Amino acid sequence: MRKLLLMPLLLCFAAVAQAAQPIKITWQDLQGQVEPYEDPFADLTADQTYNLSIYGYISEIKKSSPDKVTEEMEEEAAAAKAQLIAENIDIDYLFKQRLIIIEKRKKAALITNDLLADRQIQMAGYMLALEFDNGLVTEFLLVPTIGACSHKPVPPANQLIFVKAQKAIAAGSPYMPVQVTGTLRITPQAKDLYLVDGERHIEMAYSLEDTKVEPFIATH
Repeated sequence: MRKLLLMPLLLCFAAVAQAAQPIKITWQDLQGQVEPYEDPFADLTADQTYNLSIYGYISEIKKSSPDKVTEEMEEEAAAAKAQLIAENIDIDYLFKQRLIIIEKRKKAALITNDLLADRQIQMAGYMLALEFDNGLVTEFLLVPTIGACSHKPVPPANQLIFVKAQKAIAAGSPYMPVQVTGTLRITPQAKDLYLVDGERHIEMAYSLEDTKVEPFIATH
């Protein structure tokens, strides 16, 4: 009889232990589902994108500050436009679509994966320390790539996690690779961060508190 009573308890404890195991996720898992949309810029080659940006940039300067446009800039813009036309690129259409695509990309960058809300997760990334105290770090941004937010562009909000560690970590390098384990919260927030190369306004969609932080060594 005692064995029969103990069996359900053992199964219950086993289920709880299994449930406590963190879910191993990647950066892609943090992205929410985006309604598909057609992006006409995705089909452009690198040269076409460059020519379009050059022509657009100089055209905007001509509108706002025509006195700043040099003859050399005029020739560069004309050459870029001629090349685009020769390759049957509809410049006017792309310029009209530009703002629409920008808004859609902004929306996609903010969409979170609600299925991960309040779940125990484990993932790897790079530590971007927010404050140092004698070489120790307790709060940092977890970022997907080396240099993100500092001397590289700021990633989308759903690719940034604000982390509070259980205990201070000795940061061995400015972008120390780490593995974090904790409960993921969806907490949209914005901060003005003062980094080595200047101030950055950063929007982040996730946070982890009381987080276990360990050095991470990638295996191939």
